[in-house]
Amino acid sequence: MLRRLAFVCSLVLAVTALSQTKLTVIADIENANPRLAITSYSGPAGMRTLLTNVLKRSDWFNLATTAAKAHYRVDARYTAGTPASLQLRVAPRKGRGFILTQPAAPGLPAEDVVYRAVDAMIKKLFGVPGPCSAPIAFAMGAPGNLKEVFTCRFDGSNMQRLTNNNSISTEPSWGVGNQRLVYTAYSGNATSVVMVDMLRKRQRRLSRFRGLNAGADLSPNGQWAALSLSRDQRIDLYLLVVASGKIKRLTQDSHVESSPCWSPSGSEICYVSDRAGKPRLCIVSANGGKGRLLDTGSRAETVSPDWSPVSNKICFSRRMGGQYAIGVLDMKTRKSKILTRVAGDWESPSWSPDGRHIVCSRRLGANSSLYMVDSHQGTFMPITRGGDHSLPSWGHSR
Repeated sequence: MLRRLAFVCSLVLAVTALSQTKLTVIADIENANPRLAITSYSGPAGMRTLLTNVLKRSDWFNLATTAAKAHYRVDARYTAGTPASLQLRVAPRKGRGFILTQPAAPGLPAEDVVYRAVDAMIKKLFGVPGPCSAPIAFAMGAPGNLKEVFTCRFDGSNMQRLTNNNSISTEPSWGVGNQRLVYTAYSGNATSVVMVDMLRKRQRRLSRFRGLNAGADLSPNGQWAALSLSRDQRIDLYLLVVASGKIKRLTQDSHVESSPCWSPSGSEICYVSDRAGKPRLCIVSANGGKGRLLDTGSRAETVSPDWSPVSNKICFSRRMGGQYAIGVLDMKTRKSKILTRVAGDWESPSWSPDGRHIVCSRRLGANSSLYMVDSHQGTFMPITRGGDHSLPSWGHSR
């Protein structure tokens, strides 16, 4: 919602796997993910429950009740120690198996090893980063119409407060490696873009020019931030050098431009412009020049783009019949599709590290919750429930 307010005021993946595990859409019948069975386990019962839940929620597998029905059989063993570790022995129905041993990371909760181990298995089987251990940052409403930035896991657990500004802190966006995060801070009549050093737990203002400073997105190499500024009473796109604070103007016209996101190569930027009479997606070179409208299959209002470096697809939110829906545009085939055709305003999508799943907000009545959407099949599941959770950004696989 605040992305739209800022605007106003201012693969299918190529999956490499065994032929029997190829992902296909079987509408209204069953999930076509490969079946997986945990055939043996040793360790604390709670860790087995968590492993089962994370495997299921990753949305890359269906859990089978018997090994005979499984495409993959997994023997798991959790070993306590310093560090603790989780070993997964994976045996496919056909082909060679493998063993993964995931040690616990220093300073992280013991259960984090389960999320990392499942990510490692997804990477091994499908050749894409897993979605499980990457953090999700989002804005949470607070009394007095305030907002603060929080983080959580992809299942909603381990929720932590990142900001305590007693103002409106929103529009979080991760940098590569999850070591940096930028967000927009609204305080009084002023706005600024703030960068958080996640390792040192320090914050500094990147941009606080007079007028609007909003919607920042860090470049793939981490050296630049694309953002919207209104330095001369026009809302245009700029690039800001993270190290020095120097800026470079990308667009210069009478239109409102906002919500920039970088291409995987860092050579282009997708953004929202009202040049067509209503908000639509455009693309401009990171070197500057004239932006061009992007054909997303409709002339309807289209906002909040995010560009996956894995699947080379852009997800977005489109106004349809009085509400917003999540859509995806494949930049290779130039084909688009709408994923969510059910009640609610589905807004602010952000790609998972796997290039398949999307986190977004869904507003129903007074509540806004985070959801995970499968871009292959259009299925979805809640991450949080109730409250006021919006503008999520999915981090990178650890």
